[in-house]
Amino acid sequence: MAPLSVGPGDDVDAWCGKCLMVMSHRIIAVVGSQIKKVECLTCHAIHAYKSAPGAKNERGASRNAVDVPLRASKGKTPRASRVESEWNVFMAEKAPEHQARPYMVTESFAITEFVEHPIFGVGRVLEITGAEKMVVIFKEGRKTLLCNRVPRVP
Repeated sequence: MAPLSVGPGDDVDAWCGKCLMVMSHRIIAVVGSQIKKVECLTCHAIHAYKSAPGAKNERGASRNAVDVPLRASKGKTPRASRVESEWNVFMAEKAPEHQARPYMVTESFAITEFVEHPIFGVGRVLEITGAEKMVVIFKEGRKTLLCNRVPRVP
């Protein structure tokens, strides 16, 4: 059996020293094919990856030598589904005939305004966080973007 390929953002079952039990974790760092750092999805502690006690890998090595997760996530994570659901609620408020403004760092935007970003797509301004920053929700999640920037003069 070939090892599962995993990467940052995938979910695995791992031992959590804070919860003192095997919990679902999100992978933060992978070196080669070994998971190095994870975040507990219950207590949000970030720590080195430790498989479940007694778990063995293909070579029969015990817990800390395991380089294949017990469970890799398939499809969307609960957080990704929640973010997309929140984005869908905001997009439902957008009238079909209303066009989103193209995003440019030199432009000013208002809260509740719809923005068309070249990479993230259509989003809605949730808050203005400073003179030159705003938080916009896109399908992939919330992003902090620059705005109101004065163009540089060459």
